[in-house]
Amino acid sequence: MKLKQSEIAIIDDDDLFRKSAVAVLARNLQKDILSFESGVAALEHLEQNNSIEIILSDINMPVMDGLEFLKRVKEKYPDKICIMMSGYPGNEQTAMNLGADAYINKPFSTQEIADLMRSLVRLNGGRHCRH
Repeated sequence: MKLKQSEIAIIDDDDLFRKSAVAVLARNLQKDILSFESGVAALEHLEQNNSIEIILSDINMPVMDGLEFLKRVKEKYPDKICIMMSGYPGNEQTAMNLGADAYINKPFSTQEIADLMRSLVRLNGGRHCRH
């Protein structure tokens, strides 16, 4: 099943990572890719425009960390597919307990993230994937 006309959002405070992820996903998925430097900015966008289907968010960010962002998204938009990522061990179980649909450890290859995103697009919401 294909996703309806929707967008994918990448949230990470690392500008270089965000730009690289946008380029990789746009090339591999032919979807509109949005990027945000904070969970606060992404939540503001969601409240104004509910077209984001899949969210790829870092966990370790200033102001609002990815776990707080995930909690807020799942409370208000439970159908959003949320993939959490982190370079620090110990975050996976907490993220999954808060409703993450998938978790990926940083660093990851462009092939790993492209495959994960393609599988989620194909499954239209495959739940609890670990890569």
